Amino acid sequence: MTNRSRPVFSQKFADWLKFQTFGDAELEKLATAAQEWASAFKRGDKPRWLSIIGTSGAGKTYVCKQLWKYAREKTNWQRFGYDAHIIFWPDFIQELRAGASYELRNELKRWPVLFLDDIGAERDPSGYAAEELNTLLGCRVGKWTLITSNKDLPALQAVDGRIASRLIRDENICVSVNTKDFAERN
Repeated sequence: MTNRSRPVFSQKFADWLKFQTFGDAELEKLATAAQEWASAFKRGDKPRWLSIIGTSGAGKTYVCKQLWKYAREKTNWQRFGYDAHIIFWPDFIQELRAGASYELRNELKRWPVLFLDDIGAERDPSGYAAEELNTLLGCRVGKWTLITSNKDLPALQAVDGRIASRLIRDENICVSVNTKDFAERN
């Protein structure tokens, strides 16, 4: 996370999120970052992103799905003509490569809230996916966005420095979570 003042872990928020932290400081850090994003959304603050990066099975996707559902309930997206849904980045890139989903690609730039799941997980020897992601993220500045990735910031930096930079700019929240896979917890 960036160095501004952060809220402290709230078990009440973790319970609302239906997210068990098991007393794990890494999972508490994740819940706290989610709380900060949800509180900013609820207050109507300037839009920001929440990027959750780290180990597989940490709960990144689960937490972002809960936040996305919350944002969807609080915003009448149908009123704006959006048929918003979660974008699993590797599948979406595969669709674009096949010549499909270009209209959706343009819609993603305007959606009031976007959830990009698992960026960086796609196979991308040509750099096409990185360029598409960079373009999309550039258009998402000033819009509510949720992002997950198993890659850490240095790995994302190696893919494209612009992508890593955008995750941590301005009021965006970027949290790295390194903990046991959910399947291995007791």
